[in-house]
Amino acid sequence: MNKKFWMVLLLAGFFALPGFGQIFDDEPVGAEARSKIQAARVAYITERLGFTPAESEQFWALHNEFEAERDKIRSKYKPSRPIESMSDQEAEAFINRRFEMEQEILNLKRDYFQRFRQAVSPRKVALFNKADKEFRLEILKRVQERRSNNRPNRNFRN
Repeated sequence: MNKKFWMVLLLAGFFALPGFGQIFDDEPVGAEARSKIQAARVAYITERLGFTPAESEQFWALHNEFEAERDKIRSKYKPSRPIESMSDQEAEAFINRRFEMEQEILNLKRDYFQRFRQAVSPRKVALFNKADKEFRLEILKRVQERRSNNRPNRNFRN
């Protein structure tokens, strides 16, 4: 049963990936498309790291908590105005606040690493970033392929 479940999930994820290239136009990505990409990301990483169903459930619940906390920290330090319009003093204060933000995020990562390693092995935690990067590169490659296929030949002159 478990093996069949993961095979179906894996196949659904891989069959869905080509469709993601179609959602990347010059328009912003909508909530539905974003959720499809997230589902494919979860399926890809879960399969790539070989999570058991229990590990997957625990890991992704913790990961979603981590991302929410990280986003709260980032929003807390968001600049009030564009950097280009800041004075040197404001830019320096912004940079110092940025260091504070990065330290908070580093502390959060350390805290969540301890929590992640209770859900999955440290090796799988370490491999997560690699698998996530591979997924993002695959999506980027598909977007670039789609854009290059939709562009008229600009070198052709009448």
